[in-house]
Amino acid sequence: MPRRIPSLALICWLAPCAALAQAPEPAPLTTCAAVRALPRLEAARGRPVALRAVVTLVPFDPAGRLTVDDGTGIWVNAAPPGSEAEAEMAHARLGDVLVIEGRTHEGLFAPTIHPEQVRRVGRAGLPPPVPVVHLGLASAHHDCQRVTVRGVVQAAETAARFGGGALRLLVSTPAGRLTCLVSAAGLPAAAGLLDAEVALTGVFFAYFNPRGQFIGARVVSNDPSDLQVVRPPPGDAFAAPEVALGEVAGFAPDGANWHRRRVRGTVTLGKPGEYFYLQDGPHALRVATRQSDPLEPGDRVEASGFLELEHHRSVLREAVFRRTGRQAPPAPQEIAHASDRGAEPPAGGSPLQHFEAHEDRLVALPGRLLSVERKPGEPLRLYLDCDGALVPAEFDGPAEPGWVATLRPDSTLRVSGVCVLAFSDTIPVVDWPRPIAVRLLLRGPRDVEVIEPASWWTPERLWSALGATAAVLLGALAWVALLRRQVAQRGAELAGEMRARRDAAVEFDTTLRERNRLAADLHDTTEQSLTGLAFQLEATMALNEKSPERSQRHMVLARQLLDRSREDLRRSIWNLRATPLEQHTLLEALQEVALDRSAGQPIAITVECRGAERPLPDIVDGNLLLLAQEGITNAFKHALPTRIVLALSFRVHEVELSIRDDGRGFDPATADGPKSGHFGLQGMRERMKRLGGRLGIESSPGRGTVIVATVDA
Repeated sequence: MPRRIPSLALICWLAPCAALAQAPEPAPLTTCAAVRALPRLEAARGRPVALRAVVTLVPFDPAGRLTVDDGTGIWVNAAPPGSEAEAEMAHARLGDVLVIEGRTHEGLFAPTIHPEQVRRVGRAGLPPPVPVVHLGLASAHHDCQRVTVRGVVQAAETAARFGGGALRLLVSTPAGRLTCLVSAAGLPAAAGLLDAEVALTGVFFAYFNPRGQFIGARVVSNDPSDLQVVRPPPGDAFAAPEVALGEVAGFAPDGANWHRRRVRGTVTLGKPGEYFYLQDGPHALRVATRQSDPLEPGDRVEASGFLELEHHRSVLREAVFRRTGRQAPPAPQEIAHASDRGAEPPAGGSPLQHFEAHEDRLVALPGRLLSVERKPGEPLRLYLDCDGALVPAEFDGPAEPGWVATLRPDSTLRVSGVCVLAFSDTIPVVDWPRPIAVRLLLRGPRDVEVIEPASWWTPERLWSALGATAAVLLGALAWVALLRRQVAQRGAELAGEMRARRDAAVEFDTTLRERNRLAADLHDTTEQSLTGLAFQLEATMALNEKSPERSQRHMVLARQLLDRSREDLRRSIWNLRATPLEQHTLLEALQEVALDRSAGQPIAITVECRGAERPLPDIVDGNLLLLAQEGITNAFKHALPTRIVLALSFRVHEVELSIRDDGRGFDPATADGPKSGHFGLQGMRERMKRLGGRLGIESSPGRGTVIVATVDA
């Protein structure tokens, strides 16, 4: 039974997969409305499509795409290259009835169709168009539908579309402005349509951003007959009705008029081929134009164009103009500081509110210069602080570098230029709009006047002075540090010389004391042995003939005395040696001494090391080695031990040498000293005193001896 479990599990897993594999494909969608109603994710699954619809827009680009309509319009993508469907779509004409089989696609804005098979099965009339009554978000549902619009042509140009020529029209309608593209065959020239009232039928297409959101619209048609001129344009653009600048976009009892209007005024600022500003008394207007004739401030101009609301102000668009005379440019309107006006912005108000009445007018205002900015390809900008508001003042004209260099931050300037405001709310507003930014468009350097130059102590100069002071201080500190280093080096040299002299004095004193100790050793051992040897030899000579046997005994005693003297002399010479340190560390030298002294002796000498070994000064190494030799010699001569332990301990700031034996011990308080001819313990104390160390001796009769020497190192 257990063996069947994996098989059953596999069957259970494969059963749903087989069911899915055998599940029938969904029924094809048979209407354009059904495809457009699919959610975006569902359309992306590639649902099958089989529908019959009439062509409403034939291919107008090499990709061969088109729109079809069966009561609802939809976009049909390009067919696979080289397929029969591609050939059929390339030869499609308006009114052809196509049977399209393919798959759904999510599209970039609305669902579309990927065709796989296309067949032309006849001809039919185009579906009736739907009028466009608004161009807001709600109009997005018109995408790919046949629509009709009516309005006034504000701009027209010829474009290379539909395999030939096409007219690109900018049409202003009651619903808003939109672009229209129509085949130019048989239509008037583009210039002949300006200010004409037209009716256009075509396919509505949406403009959308990369996130697939509706932002605008255009209407496209292949059929020149879809464009009907309802009212031809007037013969002369300057025959349009005149409107005073103070009445532009004001109340009109019969509603807005989308045809050209004519205005007059004096030029305050202009940029050829783009815009200029007209002013008449306290009223001003921005005029957008493609006419490149140069204008100068003071020129009297008559302009004809289309009035539009843009950024909370009226603008005359697509204007043509002509000069009618010249006069002195208008004087800039002074905008004083709030303190000079004796007023403050209302609670919750903006410090820019007092600029609203001066929009598009030539104004002059004082301000404190914050910075000057000049970037390649951009105008020169002066950033001013005016009553707490940041106001950029800019102009495109040439500016000499020397003049720009005279504009130092913190200078008080008076600048003259056209006032341009920016608002946060879009049009139409739901409350009174408030300006969020203001800038001045200057005519050139002559519009900048320095009222009060900046203090000589500019931030740059202050930083330069601080930098120079810091450099001097750093130089002085570096010089002091160098002197201290030289003093430290000289002090180290003097300290080294003093240590060398001290070490030489210590070495001389040590040598002198070693001589005294050696003299005492020779006196205590070798001299007495040699004296006894002399007595034995004299006794031997006296008894040589009288009593040969007694003479022989004296000779044996003499030989013993001689051997003893040789041994004492050898020990004294060995105690003076420190040659093991010439090639070894102190630990290795102690091990060599232990091995040499214990050779042939019934006494075991061991050496121990505690802590991490490190190099020691030569004078410390030498004296500790001689102290160890002295301790071993004393133990051999007086303690009669069976074991001697030398322990070398390395601590953080000191080193310790201990000599421990298990001999018969002694009483340190009553031990013989130099007065009795014994210099061993006294020599050890003097060595440690010269090294600045400490010497401890612990011993008692019958309990051995411990000698501990501690030195800072």
